Amino acid sequence: KCLSEPYQISGQQLVVSPSIGIAVYPTDGQEVDTLLQASDMAMYRAKSDGGNAFRFHTADMQQQVNKTLRVENDLRKALRDNELLLHYQPQLSFTTGRVVGREALVRWQHPELGLVPPGDFIPVAEDSGLIVPIGDWVLRTATQQCRTWQKAGLTDLVMAINVSTVQFRQEDFAQSVQNALEAAGLEARFLEVEITESVMADNPERAIRTIRQLHDL
Repeated sequence: KCLSEPYQISGQQLVVSPSIGIAVYPTDGQEVDTLLQASDMAMYRAKSDGGNAFRFHTADMQQQVNKTLRVENDLRKALRDNELLLHYQPQLSFTTGRVVGREALVRWQHPELGLVPPGDFIPVAEDSGLIVPIGDWVLRTATQQCRTWQKAGLTDLVMAINVSTVQFRQEDFAQSVQNALEAAGLEARFLEVEITESVMADNPERAIRTIRQLHDL
């Protein structure tokens, strides 16, 4: 409550909301470094729960950290060993009932866990930065598949891909789209890039610039 009181700084009223993590000796550790690590985990749990709160360290927090680290390491291996694959969801016209496009959805064929749904690995990929090479792989694979279908006679279908905020914020994103199109020999009008409104929140000017670059393609 004391930390949340407004501060007057240079004529501006500023409010700080604290997120506090608590570790207890000796339950959560007997060494200073161990206790600091445990309290740090608890603090991040407080932040992820909305902030302006406190959380005590619990055993499940360490388990979650270990699980996240394992997923991240396995995901790096998945990229290297080509364990990722795309499923294609048809897009239908309500007017005609025809299939007018398809959306590329990434999946992970884990050698031990089987087919891993995106909700179990995309958040880890975004936090670790792996979403950028994953997104680039999706872009290149989807455009190549679209061109393959065109050569087989499906000449008027559009390929849609979902782009994460992290990937979209890359300075060279528009260039990577152009590179993928050129490599696949696919006309840009057959690619649909799906983004969320959150891409505008961090740096609107950069987002607008990227959107214009995509539009020019």
